[in-house]
Amino acid sequence: MEKINVLDFERSVIAEYTSDIEFLKFLEKNGKKELNLDYSKLELKELEDEDLDTLGEETVLDYLEEVASITLTNEIEGEDFVVQNLPAVASIAFNYLREGVAYLDVVQEGTMGLIKGIEAYKGEIHGDFDNYKNYWIVREMVLFIESKINDIKNEFKSFFKGKRENFGKTQEEESDKSEVYLTEEDLLPNLEAIDKREKLMEKTMDFFALKNRLSKRQIDVLNYYFGFGVDRRYSTFEIEEKLGLNKGDGEVIFEQALLILSTMEGKMFL
Repeated sequence: MEKINVLDFERSVIAEYTSDIEFLKFLEKNGKKELNLDYSKLELKELEDEDLDTLGEETVLDYLEEVASITLTNEIEGEDFVVQNLPAVASIAFNYLREGVAYLDVVQEGTMGLIKGIEAYKGEIHGDFDNYKNYWIVREMVLFIESKINDIKNEFKSFFKGKRENFGKTQEEESDKSEVYLTEEDLLPNLEAIDKREKLMEKTMDFFALKNRLSKRQIDVLNYYFGFGVDRRYSTFEIEEKLGLNKGDGEVIFEQALLILSTMEGKMFL
């Protein structure tokens, strides 16, 4: 079977398939090709302990436990069919926890993609549904992140535009002269500095430049623990054996991954 790599598909989504109509045309031609969910080329790195200390305390554990408890049956219609495919959405979303986005928001968009896929599915054209649905799930997650990036870009562009228009104008400020701190003028002392910072923003605020906040090892541990894409749920001890981890590392990696999942939006730097 021919394959399409998911990283190449991401680029195609942003460049060509933001429209449902165009995407349906793509699926008519390519829907039977396997969407290869291989994210290994991203070279994901795990956050350091000091990074974890800055993250929030909200948890998505209840949601993941609920999804992991879904019993698979032969039901092929209606709401139950959507529910039975939620573990796939939850698992794929681990790969789209990019800086600046919240996990449950990504899951929500992926679920909308799943529903769209179910409504548009034609077996004789699109082939295996389990493969077909991944196209829709990934597409909606990619478009959601791209839209969020563009919103933030526009906010920054507006900021830099204002800095240019008001450059050199004086502004009365009351301040404690005994305090020493950096002002915006220190950071953006001239028009060249403003242009340079805006170009840096353009380069940094790009879908393919944003890092995923979970490493491959953390994603593997989560999938085994919740039983996503595997035959059953595994204990942390069993996960250590499966992945060749040192004793105790399975639990540590799981707890770190869960903490990252439980933050609202992480950090997005310029």
